[in-house]
Parts: sequence; structure tokens; C-alpha cells
Amino acid sequence: MATIRLFQALLGAAVLTAPIAAARPAEAAAADAVRPGDGVATPAPDAWASLAETVRDLMVKGGVPGVQIAIVRNAETVWNQGFGVASVESGRSVTVDTVFEAASLGKPLFAYAVMRLVERGEFDLDLPLAGYLPNPEVRDQDRLRQVTARRVLSHTAGFPNWRRGKDLPIEFDPGERFGYSGEGYVYLQRVVEAVTGLKLDALMHREVFTPLGMSASGFVWRDAYAQTAATGYDYLGGAGQKARPETANAASSLHTTAGDFARFLAEILRPTLVKPSTVSTMLKPQVSVAKDLDWGLGWGLELAAGRRLFWHWGDNETFRSIAFGDPAAGVAVVMLTNSENGLSIAAPIMDATVPGPHPAFAWLDVDAYDSPARTIRERLVRAGLANGDRGVYRALAELEATFPKEAFAESLLNRIGYELLDKKLPGAASLVFEKNVKLFPKSWNAYDSLAESYAAGGNLRLAITYYEKSLKLNPDNENAKLAIAQLKEALHR
Repeated sequence: MATIRLFQALLGAAVLTAPIAAARPAEAAAADAVRPGDGVATPAPDAWASLAETVRDLMVKGGVPGVQIAIVRNAETVWNQGFGVASVESGRSVTVDTVFEAASLGKPLFAYAVMRLVERGEFDLDLPLAGYLPNPEVRDQDRLRQVTARRVLSHTAGFPNWRRGKDLPIEFDPGERFGYSGEGYVYLQRVVEAVTGLKLDALMHREVFTPLGMSASGFVWRDAYAQTAATGYDYLGGAGQKARPETANAASSLHTTAGDFARFLAEILRPTLVKPSTVSTMLKPQVSVAKDLDWGLGWGLELAAGRRLFWHWGDNETFRSIAFGDPAAGVAVVMLTNSENGLSIAAPIMDATVPGPHPAFAWLDVDAYDSPARTIRERLVRAGLANGDRGVYRALAELEATFPKEAFAESLLNRIGYELLDKKLPGAASLVFEKNVKLFPKSWNAYDSLAESYAAGGNLRLAITYYEKSLKLNPDNENAKLAIAQLKEALHR
């Protein structure tokens, strides 16, 4: 893409001095907010205008209402701009001051705060956390004694992402392998709060936000956010509930702006609050995740054309965000969006600043804005909402005539079917699950899902039949055993 080549060439220039061009009134406020007095250097207006037009085009194609992007070069923010709307209903524009839910982008921020404590000798990465603060929610105390801050920050502690019940399980021996976990970060948060005597938000302001000038960032809701926070939207354009966290959660409650987060990226590229060796420790691989993907302390790490990049993403359903950095090149970028579709347009934007290939997107299982999977999901769910079973039947026929059989992945159809079930459309869901069984006749899970949709629609005998087929393929399917017993009991009432 010509825009990307031009932009990369300009990023490599020794001096970037020209002002940002304000291409649209809605974005003028964003451009005006980036002034020379802010220490921001920028390249030629034509390059920024070209990149901005690429972003706008992708937003339209991807169905993303609002985007904020900040780019760092040599520890300076060289571009910081908002696009689109923070609220579709009010038409309020995204500016550089718009606050987004950044979700898991808070994890590397918290990890950095922990590393500041470690560097000062106030905390130990490798001492068992239970020695600092016991955790009675964990039954397996033998495994708990192997959980350390290093293992939590590298997602090797063995905790699930989020628990299902009251107890907190440890699902494998700590240190054995990678297992992404928000629960681990919450436990480490409690430990650090006990050690420092500070609640997380106060600690983050002391260790990170205040010294780096991240004045818009926080892990708890502020009254000021009522005027500046964006509204999130699902992939169909429906508005979600705005999160107003009263209690900080290191794994999920970060609110920030792209400009604020760029200050943190600049700190990772050129540390001022810690020794360079401390950042090097964060960016050192601790565990292998997948081909060309590792995890450090707080950051995901990937190999791209022989270069090791750091990255992380955020996902609060209707808010999607991502950041990449290249320490060798001294370049980083963060993109915040107020849409479930946000990551569908992220790859080309990330490539424009930190060239890939980026295996992180494949690991995240991101459906690109122009992918068959994205089209299939949206068409089927919209058809179900508009016209129920008949709509899904027609849409399936049209999609089958448009896309090859390979486009209808088992996991995709299963996801769509359950989405229709959640929207109280069991008949429409059954049509999708029936398609899945036809395509994947050896999948016990496909039969199990179809049976569930029949049961939800009141066809108990057919549900039993398909649960039995699932059980035949997988005799260990405990869900099917329980469902069959319950359905038979219901039939004999």
C-alpha cells in the first residue's frame, strides 16, 4: 500500500517538523490539541493526511464508529488523532481527549508498576505470593505456594482467565505452560495493595500516571469521564452499557486515551523512571505461546522479520484496542476503538507503523473486516433478528452460493448458533447448528450444540436423540449425560 510505504519512510526521517493537517472539522480539535509546546514532532502534512484517509476508509468498511491513534518515534509522540464519533446517538466527535475503555491494556501498565517496586527492593518477583498474602479462595494450596509475581505477569501461574464459581482453581502446575489469566492479575493486585498499603488506582497514579503525565488515565470511574468517555458498540452497531468501575481491576478496568498510553509506550522505548535493564527484563521471553509468539512480564512478544516486538490488546466486548512497539526501531503505536469490530481493521494500521508480519492477530483469532467469517456472522445474525427462521434459511442459502465450504468453520457456526440462542431465536439457531452437523458429522460438539437448540425450542425428543449421538461420538461428554437425564425426566412429568 502506497500510504504505508510513504508513512514508514517519513517515520525513518531524522527530523519531523511540519504541522498536522486538519482534514475534517470533526477531527480539527484532535489536530489542534497537538501543539509544538506539547513536545510533539510531526512529518509532512501529506503523509498524515494520507494515513488519516486510510484510517477513515477502514472505519467505514469495518463498521467502527470511533478510533483514536497515537504514534511514538524516538520517545516522542509524533501523531495523535481522533476519528469518527464517540457517541453515535449524540454525534459527539472523537478528539484526543476522548476516554476509552482500554481493558487489558492495563496489564502491562500494572506490570510496569510492579517492576518499579521490584527495582527499589520493595517486592520480589520470585517469592510465593501466598507468603505476602494468603488466598483462601484457592483450594490447592500446594500449587498456590508455587505462584509468584513472575508467573502471574507471564501468565504461567495456572489460573483460568476468569473463574466460574466461588473457588479459584489452579488448572496446571505453575510454570508448566502459558495460560492467559485475568484472575492472576487480580490476585497479584491484592498482594501489591497489601504490601504498599495503597489501593490500585492510587498506586498507579504514584508509580506511573503522575510521573508520566498520564492525566486522563485511571482504573476507576471519574465524574469527568461522563463528559469525555466514548460509548461502545457491538458488531451490529448496538450501543453497549458504559462501564463505571468503582473498584479498580488491574486486568480489565483501565480507562485512558491514546495520547496518554503513548506516553507509557515512550517510557518502554526509552525508560526514565526505571533502569533500562528493568524494561529489558519485562521484554525477555518467559514462556513460549505459539510459533513466533512468547510472553514476557506484562507484554506479549512476537518475532516479525527477525525483530522482536512487544504488544498487547484490550477487549471489553464493545471496546477493542491494541498496541505494538519495536524497541530496535524506537517506534510504537496504540489504537483505541469503541467497537467490537475494532480489531478487524487493526492489522493494516499497525503495519503502517510497526511492520509485520504480526502473528499476534492470528493468535487472537481476529476476523478481518473483509473476511468471509465476518460477513457470514453478520449476515446470519441480522437475518435472524429481522426475519427469524425464514431469514436465516434464506441467508444460509445465499452465503453457501457465495463462499466455499471451507469458509464455514465449525467454531464459526457454533459461535453464530449460540449467539442466535442468546437472542431467543432457537429455531434460527437450530438451522445453523444443523448446517454444522452436516459439515462436521464426526464432531460430538456439533451434535451437542444442535441438541441444546432443540431443547431450547421445546423439541425434547429430538434433543435427546442428538445428545445421544453426541455421547456416542464422545462417551466422556458429561454435559450430554446430564442433559439426557433431565430431558427424560421432563418428558415423564
